[in-house]
Amino acid sequence: MSNDPRANARLAGALWLVVILVSVIAVATQSTQPRLAFAATQFGAVCYLGVTVLLYQLFKPVNSSLALFAAVCGVTGVASGIPDISNTNPVSQLSFLVEMVFFGFQILSIGYLITRSTLIPRALGVLLMLGGASYVINSFTNFFDPTVGAHLMPFIVPIAVLGEGALTVWLLVKGVRVT
Repeated sequence: MSNDPRANARLAGALWLVVILVSVIAVATQSTQPRLAFAATQFGAVCYLGVTVLLYQLFKPVNSSLALFAAVCGVTGVASGIPDISNTNPVSQLSFLVEMVFFGFQILSIGYLITRSTLIPRALGVLLMLGGASYVINSFTNFFDPTVGAHLMPFIVPIAVLGEGALTVWLLVKGVRVT
């Protein structure tokens, strides 16, 4: 981490891209190579902690309390994961949904901070808020009625993926505006 917000933004984007890539590896290998999937998940979690710290640094000047809330949600999301990537254990599935509540609130908060800053285009903040809300809605729907949640997930989670993906690309390519 440096004192240059542009460098920190690009590093956050690079780490977020690593998180996305190792998540794909974990999902693709969880049934055939569970140890590889577990290792990828743990590596991704460490990288996501880096993303969380860098986003806190970037958005602390916008609203320090909300940036801290977002960071605590990110850390709690990582810490609340149960290391069972087989995803057949009901406790593991519930743990994933709990993680997504915290990540959803983190992303929702970061999206709001983006809309209140001049660092990143506001449209990305709105997209990120929609994505964070979709994680939260999906998780709570699954808590109350897993059948409805299972039907809702394919429609609602792509919004979050789009928001996170767009921000990741923006951070990597453009970084942030510094005044």
